[in-house]
Amino acid sequence: MSHPFLAHIRQLLQELYPGREGDIIFREMKEYLDQMDEPALNDIVQRLERNEPWQYVVGHAWFYGLELKVNSSVLIPRMETEELVHLILSENGQEGLKVLDIGTGSGCIPLALKFNRAHWDVSACDVSDEALKIAEANATACGMHISFFQADILVQEPPGRYDIIVSNPPYISNRESALMPPHVLEYEPRLALFSGEDPQLFYRHIASRGADWLKEEGVIYLELNEFHADETSKIFLQEGFSKVQVISDLAGKSRMLKAQL
Repeated sequence: MSHPFLAHIRQLLQELYPGREGDIIFREMKEYLDQMDEPALNDIVQRLERNEPWQYVVGHAWFYGLELKVNSSVLIPRMETEELVHLILSENGQEGLKVLDIGTGSGCIPLALKFNRAHWDVSACDVSDEALKIAEANATACGMHISFFQADILVQEPPGRYDIIVSNPPYISNRESALMPPHVLEYEPRLALFSGEDPQLFYRHIASRGADWLKEEGVIYLELNEFHADETSKIFLQEGFSKVQVISDLAGKSRMLKAQL
């Protein structure tokens, strides 16, 4: 690759992803870029200049060591969600656990869990048929079996009870959309980002129904909107969960919640 292309793509990535994230993405993808000819590189530059997320441009993203297909039907897996997966794996080594991921998108969470705990019975649901197609394709490519099913969890009950329920639900209110960067707001699926006027909509429902979805001593793990973490914690306490813990990510932000009855 010629130096001008290399420098320009790196600059665009740094503008799209401030801080160390842009440099991390650039380092991960440099080998991929080195194999491309000039027309293909021109196309990448044009798409990045339109604020299209890098992962959609190349059609895949890395998550917890897995290469996953992504497109505009699914959220791009984030490093913060990797921390949620790491928390679950670090606290649960038992065999044969039954797990449900709510709002699976690309399937990144259940696939990372299954990859590291092959003996777990892992299911995942999403309201979007297009998202489920991507998730199923990723499971096939990774050689793993996940039980995917379509469901609007706000109106449908999941089948059975689970040892672990995990979710990274929509938690951005419509009024917060102005705070979103263009590469997220203009390209990632609004269905997976926004919860309407109430940022706690999905948390309230999971908290209110969680007792019926969990096995005895079951655990709920959630990714959080850091600005509403305390409120989310109170919701679970009010719904009868006696053990509720807000957990910070590596950046010190309140991004995860663990709840037990």
